[in-house]
Parts: sequence; C-alpha cells; structure tokens
Amino acid sequence: MTTTFLDRVVRWNLNVDGDWYGDERERYRWYEGIAAAASMQWIAVPWAAAIMVWPLGRPSVLPLAIVLVFMIIPMWICNLYVRRRRVETLPRSWNAQRVFWGVVGGIPYAVFLVGALYAFDPAGSTWKGAAVGGVFGGVIGLVVQVAQSRRKRRAEALAVDED
Repeated sequence: MTTTFLDRVVRWNLNVDGDWYGDERERYRWYEGIAAAASMQWIAVPWAAAIMVWPLGRPSVLPLAIVLVFMIIPMWICNLYVRRRRVETLPRSWNAQRVFWGVVGGIPYAVFLVGALYAFDPAGSTWKGAAVGGVFGGVIGLVVQVAQSRRKRRAEALAVDED
C-alpha cells in the first residue's frame, strides 16, 4: 500500500515512533482519551453553534459556520482514513444507542442551517421549508442507513452459506 499524505499526517499526529504519549500501553490510553474527547466535541461544538445562532442572529452566522466546517472536515477525514485502512464504517445493526447518537450528532447541523436562514429572513418561509426538509431528509437518511446495514448482513449471511 502506498503512503499517502493523509497517512503521513496521521502517523505524525499519532507520534507512533516518538515519545509524546509514552510506551505502547500509555499511548493506547492517550488514544482512548483523545478519541473520547473528540467524540464529545463532535456532539458539543455543533450543538453550541446550533443553539447560539438563534439568539445571536445574523452576525453570528459566518463565524459559527466556519467553526462547523472546521468541525466536520476532520470527521470526514477520519472516516476516509479508516475506510482506506479497510475498516468497515457501515454498522452491522442499528440499536437504540446508535440511532440516538446518530440523531444527536446530525440534528445540530440542520438546526444551525435553519437558524442561519431565520437570521437572514425571519419573516420569510425559507427557514420553515428548510426545517421541514431537514426532518424529511433525516428520516430518509436513517432509513437508507438501516437498509444498507440489512443488505450487508444478508450478503454476509449468503457468503457464509456458500462456504
């Protein structure tokens, strides 16, 4: 496998051959802590932006949008990196916890968008349409994810039966 720029950035950031995080056991604990902090930030920061745009209004839209963009890009890069490392990112099944965190993680982006539209035209109907569209889009996205998981489980079951 060729080493990409992303591979080099991740290796440098994780400091695998260095001493930033100590020995292997200590490094593993640091990685767990970093992952826990990141997953909390992935929820807290978008929710903060989604809530703050409503009372702060129009002047807050651009700075908060920049924060959200800088929040979601590393999440996409993380997903891309692990997929390139052949880590399956599609869940095998959807339980209540996975649905809850998926919804809690996705809703603030929609709430922010609706709030930003409201900040620019509170009397208009664009923000109302975006709110309705966001609900439909979220439900459709969840249904598609569940269907893909089911399709994956069926394909795995067929592969096992053929062996």
